[in-house]
Amino acid sequence: MRCVIYLRVSTRGQAEKGEGGEGFSIPVRREVCDRRIRDPGWDLVDELADRGESARSAERPQLQAMLARIATERDVDAVVVHEYDRRARNMEDHVAVRALLRREGVALVSVTENVEETASGRLVEGIHSLMAELYSADLAAEIEKGMVQEAKLGGFPRGAPSGM
Repeated sequence: MRCVIYLRVSTRGQAEKGEGGEGFSIPVRREVCDRRIRDPGWDLVDELADRGESARSAERPQLQAMLARIATERDVDAVVVHEYDRRARNMEDHVAVRALLRREGVALVSVTENVEETASGRLVEGIHSLMAELYSADLAAEIEKGMVQEAKLGGFPRGAPSGM
């Protein structure tokens, strides 16, 4: 089985913390994905990582490069992700990416979420995707509430304005 690993962290801060300029999350997720493909003896043909890219949109450079490779090279049998929300945090993108993978005969393997390729497995995968979208929307709402509260107290939620 030929596979690619797709990794993602949401913020530049996550991507740049620690040694090596990769942060802490990317190396840990890489290790877990490597372990998952090593056990059955799969061949790693590529690894793509979006560092500091939100999953609220599929317009991420490495995700798009991976999808283009799958569509043109046809040398990938599986995409391995740490968890589904590393790939998409909205249902529209989930469905579009999943449809492309299915058309190309490429499996999607989540290391942390064991979902079978059955009708009930597709339902569970969809629920995971909807939960990721809900998490993202809830987080945005909580951040907005905090920024409004900071402004009410006289603070500057996005940094103090520069003087003239």
